[in-house]
Amino acid sequence: MNTKIWSKFATSFRSSSPSLTRNQRWLIGVGSSAAVTFGIGYYFTKYRDSYRGTYLSQYSYSSSYTDKYRYPITVENQLKEALWDESNRNNYQYKESLTKYIEVLNQLQELNVNPLSDEYTRIELKVAEMFEKLNLHENAKNIYLEMLYRFFESLNTPGMVPDELRPELIRKDLRVLIKSLEINKDLEIGKRNLLAHLLLAQEEILIRSPELKKFFDSKREKAEKLVRGKPINASDFQTFVKDENFKFNEDGYMIMDLQKNTSAWEPFKEEFFTARDLYTAYCLSAKDVPSALSCKMTTVQWMVMADMPPGQILLAQANLGALLYLQAERFESDLYQIDSKCKMDPGFMEDDKVVKALRYLRKNRDTCLQMANQCYDSIMKFSNEHHKLRYHMKDQLDVAIPQAIALSTYGKGILSLHDGILNKAERFLLDAISLAKETDFEELLKEAEGELKKTRDLKEHKLSLKFEKDNMETNG
Repeated sequence: MNTKIWSKFATSFRSSSPSLTRNQRWLIGVGSSAAVTFGIGYYFTKYRDSYRGTYLSQYSYSSSYTDKYRYPITVENQLKEALWDESNRNNYQYKESLTKYIEVLNQLQELNVNPLSDEYTRIELKVAEMFEKLNLHENAKNIYLEMLYRFFESLNTPGMVPDELRPELIRKDLRVLIKSLEINKDLEIGKRNLLAHLLLAQEEILIRSPELKKFFDSKREKAEKLVRGKPINASDFQTFVKDENFKFNEDGYMIMDLQKNTSAWEPFKEEFFTARDLYTAYCLSAKDVPSALSCKMTTVQWMVMADMPPGQILLAQANLGALLYLQAERFESDLYQIDSKCKMDPGFMEDDKVVKALRYLRKNRDTCLQMANQCYDSIMKFSNEHHKLRYHMKDQLDVAIPQAIALSTYGKGILSLHDGILNKAERFLLDAISLAKETDFEELLKEAEGELKKTRDLKEHKLSLKFEKDNMETNG
């Protein structure tokens, strides 16, 4: 998974969601770490290889899904012409190229080439790419949606796709899904598509690994408490960044130290976790913090089980801490509303349901803050114990590692500011600014500088109040 934080998706997503709070926009931009770089890039690269004679010419003709297909010579020539038209050598003649790709698709349909095959879908993706280059985004979107519908129906139809080929088709499905979200403007449709295709991939994983199914059935109930508003217990929560999970190789780079069978996730685990991060961002856009949090908690657990790169796990845990803080703010907002009603009507406090609600909200708020602290603390403790992570960040191959450390430091500053411990908040935020500059983490730098200014303004205000109070006592 690409761990570039400020993706094109996040930028356009924020601009289309002006009603979000600052913290929600921050999480979508920085927290989701969802990269929309899979999509059709893989297929385009593969197809460009074919133009050099390394791919298409090796196929023997068959219309079945399981066998490879060799394009007839007339089709191959037309594809070469289409590639030439769209290239810089022919001044990017996208309209001419689009016409030729559509003609090729029509020929493939006449030849009964299986519409699930790479040979067919690769051309569809080229048609969609030309539409995008011509700014005909609605046409491109329709191509993607039609492909997704076809993949989904095929995967859900017993016997349509051989068992051994299902994982590869799921990977293709997720890539097209992620690509389609780049140009999607309807957040509700995007969220619905994400959920449907994620559940399909998730079901495939659990079918292939009964052990995973048993494990996650037990974990899901705890995560869902956050959605149902049930009391949660911080003692049930465990972070994943610890020495027993990570180690360093001979070159000093961090690697996972989990001897797990990850075959159930292959070959689509990168796409699967990218899609899950996107789903978290969509939940946040709808201000559905509990669902975003539940999704992220499960995602981090799945990432560990899938043996994902350590930097991505660190960053996911840091993002989980940010979501826990958002959930705590949500509980705090509910508390404030009830407290306001009680001040207006003291009799309101005599209602047992109100008393019980206040108890639950306070407990869950405090627990979420405690869990957020745990997320940040374990990352910072790990980085402090392994100085290479902290002091040689630019040497890290995985940029997500220093970003996770910087984000955790920022998170500790925000928690300290929330608790009114201004000197501590200032120290953490200054450190976060230093880390952000060191790693060119521009988005975090901007946020941390804004919070630092707020912290210093509050300190100045407190000093001013203290000075006025001292003067009054002296003059009184």
